[in-house]
Amino acid sequence: MLDSVAAARAGVVTMPVQRAARGREIRLTGEVTPDSGRMVTIRAPLAGRLAAVEGAPWPVYGEHVSEGRVLGQVSDAKPLVAPKAGTVTRVGALPGEIVQPGELLLEITDFTEPLVRVVWRPDAPPSPPASLLVEPLSAAGPRVRARLLGPAPEVDPLSRTPVFLYRVERAWPSARPGTLIEARFADPRASGQGLLVPTDAVVQWEGLAWVYVARGQRRYVRELVSTDDPVGGGYLVHSGLSPGDAIVVRGAQQLLSEEFRARATVGEESDEH
Repeated sequence: MLDSVAAARAGVVTMPVQRAARGREIRLTGEVTPDSGRMVTIRAPLAGRLAAVEGAPWPVYGEHVSEGRVLGQVSDAKPLVAPKAGTVTRVGALPGEIVQPGELLLEITDFTEPLVRVVWRPDAPPSPPASLLVEPLSAAGPRVRARLLGPAPEVDPLSRTPVFLYRVERAWPSARPGTLIEARFADPRASGQGLLVPTDAVVQWEGLAWVYVARGQRRYVRELVSTDDPVGGGYLVHSGLSPGDAIVVRGAQQLLSEEFRARATVGEESDEH
C-alpha cells in the first residue's frame, strides 16, 4: 500500500476499468469464382456474315456494355442486343466472319456482386455465418460484406474440406474469377466478457502480474490480476477488480519502485531499534 505522496513522485494517472468483450477473428482464404447465374451469351440466330453496327465497333474483351445496347447483326436477321449490362468475358467471333446458327458471338458477365468460394478449414466453426467480410488477398482493396448462399457442390480439391459460396455486396476493380480473397468473421465460440486492463497498467513482480488500484484519495493498493486472456491493447480480467475501479495506467512501474523503497526504509528503521 502506498500513499498520495509516493503517487505524486511517480506521476500517477488513473483510469476506471470498464467492461469489454473479446471475440477471436477467423480468417479463411478463397477466390472469386465464375458465376453462370450472372452470365449471358449472344449467339448467331442464323448462318451468315457478322457485321458491327455503323458508328459502334464490335465489343472487345473486358469492355463494359450497357443493357439494351445494339451490338451488331448477322446478315439480315434482327440486330443483336445486349440483354443485360456487364463486362465482355469472351469474344467468339469478329465482324466480317461467317458464323453458323447458335455459334457463340459474345459472353457478357455481371460483376457488380461477385460470387466467392471460401474454403472451410477444419478448425473453423462447423456452421458458416450468414455474412462475413471479404477483401482481396494480394493487393490493397476494400473490405466488403458478403452473404451466405450455401455449400458449393464440391469440396476443395487440395484440402478436401468443405467450400461455401458467398455473394459479395459490391465489387472492387480486380474482382474477377481467380482473384484470391480473404474472408473474416468473429468466432462465436471465443466470445467472452471481462474488464479491460491496459498493458501499461500491469507490472511484473515475482513472476506474477499486478495492478495498482486507488482506494480512496490517499491509498494505492497492489492487486493480483491474470494476463491469460490478452486482447488488443491489454488484457481481459475476470476477477480481482470491479467495474469502475480506478487503476493506475501511468506510473505503475514507478509505484512498484516506491513501494519497495518504502519497505527498505522501514526495514532499516527496525534494525536501528
